[in-house]
Amino acid sequence: MYFYRLQKVLGLDSLDEVLDAKLVDSKHIVQNAYNVNKQGIVTLEDKSKELPHWILSAMKCLANWPSCSDLKQPTYSGFERDVFKTIVDYFGQMKEPLLTFNFFDVFVSVLGLLQKHSKAIEALQISCLLLPPENRKRLQLLVRMMARISFNKDLPPLCESVRTRTLMVQAFSRCILCSKDEMDLDELLAAKLVSFLMDNYQEILSVPSALKSSIEEHVVHLQRVQIKYAGADTDATFPPPSFCHQISTDEFEYQRATGSQEPLAALLEEIAMNKEISVKDKKKKLKQFQKSYPEVYRVRFPTPETEAVLFPEKNKQKPPILMWALKKPFQPFHRTRSFRM
Repeated sequence: MYFYRLQKVLGLDSLDEVLDAKLVDSKHIVQNAYNVNKQGIVTLEDKSKELPHWILSAMKCLANWPSCSDLKQPTYSGFERDVFKTIVDYFGQMKEPLLTFNFFDVFVSVLGLLQKHSKAIEALQISCLLLPPENRKRLQLLVRMMARISFNKDLPPLCESVRTRTLMVQAFSRCILCSKDEMDLDELLAAKLVSFLMDNYQEILSVPSALKSSIEEHVVHLQRVQIKYAGADTDATFPPPSFCHQISTDEFEYQRATGSQEPLAALLEEIAMNKEISVKDKKKKLKQFQKSYPEVYRVRFPTPETEAVLFPEKNKQKPPILMWALKKPFQPFHRTRSFRM
């Protein structure tokens, strides 16, 4: 089944710890998989949810630079920077990130798989189908634009002090992934995921045939449920899909405490072992992590001593203590009288 595959790829005994079944809309999954154009971009039934034409034109302009078919050719220096700022401002004013608050934990769970390239891609393929169709379409268009801008050598630098790829991640990470609480650490999590999305967006935002088969099985299951309950006196609403077998309370508490923390533990280890950042920045990031995820931090650093190992004190050679420094302060010699007879 569709959800069992996601559970298996994430390596979890249960999806309950990262995903609320009541928030999953099967219609969204079907629409995202089948209502697409030749490029694989979702086609929306409700046209009022489309991106405004002027934003689409701005995105196409930078993605296809210097061919701006929808906009007039630039007539002044810095035109491309103004277009980019317009796009950043539009996506920055959204009330909710494209990956939604509801699915934040699902996408964070994928972070622990990034080193296992194929599994991470499969997990993101499945997870991105859970999104509302308008969110998925905006994500497809935005990430595609980001990737094209990053590799476009004909596009003038959009920022003098930051590389274009880094600028893309910094500008759009928060509008793609962040939690409802907007903790400082979200920026680190989002940057890692968005970078991976940019590098692999064509695979991640497509729907392989094997995945479509799983979706079809899921749809058939829902249809059987509908037929079964059609003659019932009560409202024939679909029960939420079952994600796993029933487990004991103790097992659930253990899974909740360990399973969803693995990617966070991996991120903490990466921060701790990163030799490219300054000591000051490392301490700042560790403090942010400790504040946001105290339980995960406590497992890695149970005592102050284990934390201190990361910051060994430099052995400063103390100047040798001179014997005369221990005596009374030097008194100048005064001739008081002649020793001559």
